[in-house]
Amino acid sequence: MGLRNILLAISSIIIGFCLSLYFQTEQTVESMNWDEYKNLQYNEERSHSLSDLNLKIAPYKLQDQIQDIYGKNRLAGEKTRVMEIGAGNGRVLMELKKLFPEVEFYGINKEKTHTFYRRESYVLTALKFEIFNKHEVEQVDLPYIVFENLDFGKRIPYAQNKFDLIYTQDTLRHIKYKFELLNEIMRVLKPGGLSFHTDVTGVNIYSKGLVLDLRDAMGELRRRGIDINTLENRESIRFKKPDYNVLFPVSPHQPIPENLNNLSKELRRPEMGYNILD
Repeated sequence: MGLRNILLAISSIIIGFCLSLYFQTEQTVESMNWDEYKNLQYNEERSHSLSDLNLKIAPYKLQDQIQDIYGKNRLAGEKTRVMEIGAGNGRVLMELKKLFPEVEFYGINKEKTHTFYRRESYVLTALKFEIFNKHEVEQVDLPYIVFENLDFGKRIPYAQNKFDLIYTQDTLRHIKYKFELLNEIMRVLKPGGLSFHTDVTGVNIYSKGLVLDLRDAMGELRRRGIDINTLENRESIRFKKPDYNVLFPVSPHQPIPENLNNLSKELRRPEMGYNILD
């Protein structure tokens, strides 16, 4: 009987601890520890600002693109929605939110971290980088955040034709199945929607056993009606979705090998590759 009571007590402690973690992720702005942001240690190399991003997508500026879209949507009575894939600590999203309080912003991160693990983490970022003060940020409709690993063909967890603009910064080079992610971006963009991506060293379509470089991969996209081009920074690209829904069906494929050099004849068989269907 004593052992049973001990086990019940231990179970209650574990359940209570798990519940406390769960409700911590649902913490409201009003109940936050406002001093927490002072001790946050962000990776400076990953804490990109809006100015940093604009330098990489020159001659464009992201806020100018959003302003144009927002103006057109406002006249049409439509919502404007912008998403960052690989949002990191949300610094750019909060800078954009300061400029466009009526625009809906969304972020996707691969996983939760000790500095960014809930929607209210945007508040701490805004204070850390002095984007908003405490009084201002209490009035902000925070961007949405989901945690999803979008590599290996994972779907973006939103409906098609939802977003006006989607961007990534220093994210695509960490994605192995880039073509599938671009396909998903195309799915959730509205017809005529824009997408900007920095630090793209190659789209790496594993087609018929070969890796396509960025130029050839862009040729594949253009052949399917996509307006795509590199920018002043040759590792940054911009594309626009046509005024109709377009997807690029791909045949089932095996995982891309870690080492693509000196592939055996067996692995170079077309049926093993990342074949784009016409």
